[in-house]
Amino acid sequence: MRWINLVVLISLAATLSACGFDTIPPTFKGKILTTSGYSPDVLEPGKYTLWGRDEMVYIQTNTATYKEDVKIILDDKLTLHAEVRFRGRINGTNKVLNAMFNDITPGEDMIVSFQEVYNVYGRMAVRNKTREVISKYTVEEVHRNYSRLSNEIGVVLIEALSNTPLQISDVAMGEIAYPDVVTNAVAAAKERKMAIEKEQAQAEIQLTKKKNERLLAEADYQIEITRAKAIRDKNKIIGEGVTAELIELRRLEVLEKMAENNSAVFMPVEAMSSTGAQMRMFSGK
Repeated sequence: MRWINLVVLISLAATLSACGFDTIPPTFKGKILTTSGYSPDVLEPGKYTLWGRDEMVYIQTNTATYKEDVKIILDDKLTLHAEVRFRGRINGTNKVLNAMFNDITPGEDMIVSFQEVYNVYGRMAVRNKTREVISKYTVEEVHRNYSRLSNEIGVVLIEALSNTPLQISDVAMGEIAYPDVVTNAVAAAKERKMAIEKEQAQAEIQLTKKKNERLLAEADYQIEITRAKAIRDKNKIIGEGVTAELIELRRLEVLEKMAENNSAVFMPVEAMSSTGAQMRMFSGK
């Protein structure tokens, strides 16, 4: 009996030493890989017991933002490079996820990442569907229909990946690299526009200068006219005030002043033509 208990204890110790524990963290799921293949269950986050040579394979399930660069020949035969951006994660029923392991081999880290699944199920679909949508447009139409293209690409991609382990959302076009011929033409057009705007600005400056010069000339003209009118009005007033009586009065006042000077010879202007007066003046009498 003692030997039987000893054998049981040894067997129990061997069993316990042959098992281990592993934890599936949040944002992951897991599958146990046994010596005979994968277990049928997809495990949720938690702690699990592994027996013998069993290994835990982790499935990355968090949501992140990804992008894909796509080269597209447009309807006008020009080529552009478009960036497609989206949110993605690994998701699906146990049946879908179990089927995924027929196509995916975990790496040394024992993690099945989104990128690995995307490389198998998503990349070709994203590129092909994006080309199908955008190739119907010309380069000018792409420029004018950015939002519409994002919506169209989102609809077809979500539908194309609906039966895969990938779930995507918020699909939108990112950066677009237009052909050199287009970018060069746009640059040339911008240069022409800037040159025209510069000339228009210069013309406005010149017109403003001319307008100011005209206003200054008009102001100077008005000043000269005002001065001339003032002189004219002054002369008119003076002319209207000089009468024959005023002139005679001023003449008499001058004669009166001259008569007050005893050393002066006073002779009326009318007598200057008299011979007698001239003889008396030169004779000193």
